[in-house]
Amino acid sequence: MSLTSVGGLSMVRDGQVPPSPIRVLIADDDARVRNALRTFLAAHHGFEVVGEAGSTARALELARSANPCVAVVDVLMPNVQDGLELLRELTGELSVPVVAISLRSTLGPSALAAGACEFLTKDGSSERLLRALRNACKSGC
Repeated sequence: MSLTSVGGLSMVRDGQVPPSPIRVLIADDDARVRNALRTFLAAHHGFEVVGEAGSTARALELARSANPCVAVVDVLMPNVQDGLELLRELTGELSVPVVAISLRSTLGPSALAAGACEFLTKDGSSERLLRALRNACKSGC
């Protein structure tokens, strides 16, 4: 397959089908964060947000129906136990790789122990988030 870059986007030549976008589920109890993540991912080629959830129950429902490749999950949803339980269910029962996020960096070890592929603070680099989502989707952790 031959690729050409036009304006930062990869275009496929020779009638080949472009690679499928990375299907992302967003789970965060703050609607502003969900909106920011959705807007950010929509602005980057190769990502498709397939669902947004403000609760653990809705996140699990969407994970079962939307077939995400990866999920980005707030560990505090709305409390630590809810977020960690969601991580366990997504990565265990549903086999969805998860990139965990939080404002509290001290939650990183707990998130990783609950099954997250990677833990990022919400004030971290946006490029690091993209890289973490790509890696999690490719490797499945």
